[in-house]
Amino acid sequence: MKKINIVVIGTGMYVSGRGTDGFGTILPSIVEWKRSGGPIGKVVLVGTNGSHSKETMLKANELFKQTGINLDLEILPKNNDQDCEAYKLVIKNISRPACVIIVTPDHLHYPVAKECINAGLNILMVKPLTPTIKEGKKLIQLARKKNV
Repeated sequence: MKKINIVVIGTGMYVSGRGTDGFGTILPSIVEWKRSGGPIGKVVLVGTNGSHSKETMLKANELFKQTGINLDLEILPKNNDQDCEAYKLVIKNISRPACVIIVTPDHLHYPVAKECINAGLNILMVKPLTPTIKEGKKLIQLARKKNV
């Protein structure tokens, strides 16, 4: 079975537990999927703030240490860079097969999901799909059109 690359857009509390004593939900779920034999390739976490990336990497390394499971993990942006659109380059260049987990503030769900769907990527959205029914319907139509 071919390995699937995973892009996670967001690096905060739900993803890695950044700012808490825990590890969040998303990263531990990916680790558990790998533990159970999931065909995981590269995992890229994409945020907007490089200083948050450093904190997220510390959380990830501690999770890997505690579970004994490591991922091929990259976290962007690097250094102390700030880049609100870093995800666009990642979704354009990620090797296929790939999918995207979107874990951003609700008001960003529609524009981020639209970019991912237009790039031909299947998405998993942390709830809600969108803040409005109108935006949700547009995403559903676009996903059907793009066959994702």
